[in-house]
Amino acid sequence: MSLSAKSESLARPAAAAEIRPRPRLLLAVMLLSVFMAVANIFIVNVATPSIQRGLHSGFSELQFVITGYTLAYAVALIIGGRLGDRFGRKRMLLIGVAGFTLSSLFCGLSSGVSMLIMFRVVQGLSAALIAPQVLSLIQENYAPEKRGGIFGMYGAAQGLAATTGQLIGGFLLRLNPWELDWRTVFFFSVPIGIAIMAMTPFIPESSQRDRSKLDWVGAALIAAGLLMLVYPLVQGQKEGWPIGILAVLVLSLPVFALFVRYEKKLLERNSVPFMNVNLFRERAFSIGLVIVVLLMCSQAAYFLIFAYLLQIGLGFSALQAGTIILPMGIGYFMASLFSPKVSAKLGPHVLTAGAALTVTGYLALAMSVHATGPSGAVLLWVPALLVLGIGQGLIASPITTIVLSRIRAADIGSASGILTTGMQVASAVGIGLIGVVWLSSLSGHADAVGREVEQQLRSSLPAASAGPGDAALTAMRDCYPLMARGGDPSAIPAGCRADAASPAAKQLYESGIRLANAQNYADSFLLCLYVLAAVAACMLPFALVLARIRKA
Repeated sequence: MSLSAKSESLARPAAAAEIRPRPRLLLAVMLLSVFMAVANIFIVNVATPSIQRGLHSGFSELQFVITGYTLAYAVALIIGGRLGDRFGRKRMLLIGVAGFTLSSLFCGLSSGVSMLIMFRVVQGLSAALIAPQVLSLIQENYAPEKRGGIFGMYGAAQGLAATTGQLIGGFLLRLNPWELDWRTVFFFSVPIGIAIMAMTPFIPESSQRDRSKLDWVGAALIAAGLLMLVYPLVQGQKEGWPIGILAVLVLSLPVFALFVRYEKKLLERNSVPFMNVNLFRERAFSIGLVIVVLLMCSQAAYFLIFAYLLQIGLGFSALQAGTIILPMGIGYFMASLFSPKVSAKLGPHVLTAGAALTVTGYLALAMSVHATGPSGAVLLWVPALLVLGIGQGLIASPITTIVLSRIRAADIGSASGILTTGMQVASAVGIGLIGVVWLSSLSGHADAVGREVEQQLRSSLPAASAGPGDAALTAMRDCYPLMARGGDPSAIPAGCRADAASPAAKQLYESGIRLANAQNYADSFLLCLYVLAAVAACMLPFALVLARIRKA
């Protein structure tokens, strides 16, 4: 679920242009490009547990698989738009789709997690070439009275991709053609990309006579700062927070300060900066950006840990996990659909209502998970998931219009670019931060959960099995905390295999591990939900202030 449709739609000044030849072909290219790029995010998300098992990697490496994509997209998005203006939007779109298709192929062919991360970065860079060209082509090729309907289709394509992406990923993993397992989720984009490339030569070219120098120094500074911020958040927990990791995290702040100073100097010299930092002086824009960051930060974190709870914790298949998440997608889609009517009645307080419902959704889901425990009675979660989706949809749909309403027409492109970049950065930071909470909780609760499950199973142990069963439960209690570290219980430490035990003792040992894992994941997910609710609650005061500014 993304806010990029509306934010990027304002990135180009309107041009009164008639529809060029082959309008249906042009529309197919644009909508397929959007669907491919957005669906990929959610398809990969539901497949992360399968990727982790298939590549025998840790949770932190899987975080880089996701954040590598989002950070590359965030840094390259503004440059992608400038390259399209200078060298031609159709040309850059074709390059972006070709890059996305090839990188998807090589992601699926990856032999290790490092190779996968590298090609995910290429995917993110390619997506950053695609997105701004699509929206610029809409502006160039459709008359003003036609654009509303076209942008509606654009948003619907994004919503459809977000709603069905996890189902598609689950279905591909369930189908498992040619025993490819997780690799199929990346190969899914290849035929779509080939179809887009076959149609792209037949759509019109467009460009602007923009020959201003690209701000590569600013791009390098912001990329370095983001990497120095996100890498320690993802890797620190795994390495035990050594002084070097903490130093890199702290040093990211002066790098960001240097970036801001450099961008201001470019503005003073009337040069074109990577980011127009003077826009942050507009209170409505700055406050709205904070709301966007808080929303996307919590949303990206939630989707990641929910996939792990459902698949590794509770043992659902990827397809079942995608189906369980579907009510939230439906709520989000319906809220986005009816948000104009809600906005007409509530005005800017639609954001306040959305923030309140989002907090309520997280807390209601926490209560539902607490009530069901590790039993997996997920039908009881449906109302909370619907409320959570509705709350996020009520924020996502109108916020771009509200935030950009006080920005000068000449600065709309820069402002929308900053907003969209902020979304991607927030997603990466949210995944990094929730990983710290998630892994700390899994490790911290493991001992207590192991002892609790041991006592539970020991009390029901038949007298005839007391000897072997007692040894199996003791081994389970001692081994589970070791297996829980790193968020990958399938990684069995040396000495923790029950292969030599009797069939009954082995079954008891494995049953204990499954019960402990389900309980530990449910407890850790509960803690994360409370953290996400607190993050979402921070949106409320900002939403109230923004509403007051709008009314003034």
